[in-house]
Amino acid sequence: MKRYLWALLLTAPVWAERLTLEQALATAEKASPEVQEARLRALEGEAQALAQKAALLPQLGVNLGLSYQTTNLQGIGVIAPGFPSRVGPYRVFDARPRLTQQVLDLSLLAQYRAAKARAGQAKFEAETTAERTRLAVIQIYLQTLASDSRARAAESRVETAQAVLRQVGDAEKAGTSSKLDVARATQRIESEQATLILARRDRDSLLTTLKKTIGVAQSTDMEVVEFTPNAAEPGAGVRPESLALEAKRKVLDEEKRQAEKQRYPKIGAFGDYGVLGQDPSNSLSTYTVGVTVAVPVWTSGRIENEIKAARLRLQQLDQQKRALDLAIDQESAQARLERDAARLALESASKATAAARESLELARLRYGAGLTTNLDVITAQGNLAQTEEEEIRTRYEGLLASANLARARGDVMSFVRTR
Repeated sequence: MKRYLWALLLTAPVWAERLTLEQALATAEKASPEVQEARLRALEGEAQALAQKAALLPQLGVNLGLSYQTTNLQGIGVIAPGFPSRVGPYRVFDARPRLTQQVLDLSLLAQYRAAKARAGQAKFEAETTAERTRLAVIQIYLQTLASDSRARAAESRVETAQAVLRQVGDAEKAGTSSKLDVARATQRIESEQATLILARRDRDSLLTTLKKTIGVAQSTDMEVVEFTPNAAEPGAGVRPESLALEAKRKVLDEEKRQAEKQRYPKIGAFGDYGVLGQDPSNSLSTYTVGVTVAVPVWTSGRIENEIKAARLRLQQLDQQKRALDLAIDQESAQARLERDAARLALESASKATAAARESLELARLRYGAGLTTNLDVITAQGNLAQTEEEEIRTRYEGLLASANLARARGDVMSFVRTR
């Protein structure tokens, strides 16, 4: 007895981890490579904005130099009889810190503001990627549930077909049924077995896609579980794509200002203090203080064309915003139509499935009473398979449409979130 129990334990199936939709979404937030890459790009944008900001602040460096050089005295106006026109080579040691500061550079300031706005754009683009990943997880999860429902329905039909075959076999032995009835019942079992195998294949294939999407290894055991979606109408929100376009407008505005402000003078200040001589022990302190002013006089149309290009990019953005608004309106309308149609179709499909199940039971009773052949039973089995497939399809199409509507309205998580 103990050996029998031990053998049962060894051959018992290992239960897979039960993965809820909420857990799948939470895992995707942390482990999806696409989501993490988008968020890293947002952090990169913030770092680049800080680097641009640093260009507006004082810059301090230290220069150390040791060189040998000659000097043309006549070139600097030192001309005397008997005095050489060139001196050297002689050694020069120069060590000094150098401080620079941009006092007025409106173009550089606009460049920093553009980088800051670009970081905000990357943040909203990361949220857009996260929203798309959430919707993909929900879609694959629902498709997996649909395949699992098809598999469970097929399992039930296989059991029913096996019971019918036993019933036909008993009747055939009693002489009240023919081998044709047995062949029909056997064919029905094999047909349902094939349906079951394909449904399990689809479910397992979708599970591999789900694992990849949420960012876990294929060796992870899991099974999806049913869930109750939020039945409330999703509220109106702002799509992260829209926010990303608004941030992009700020970027393009600053790029346009940057191009325009290239016409303004640039003022900078610098200063250094150090020692200069043949070597450190033979050096004197020297310093330099100065101001630079740069004024663009003639740029051969470069600035004008950069301004024109910036304006054209803003006009392109207006068209992108208009296209996005039209797409959002179409997605919302399409999802609402599909959801409402699926709800109505599901009511009819559920009633049809119940009627088909009752028809199968009545056909079996009539066959058992000898009032008909098992052809009616086989037909009823086929009708039940069709109605169950239609019910499963409409149920999950309605759920997918509800998820798409929540996404179109700006918050796909409202499909899952309990209000």
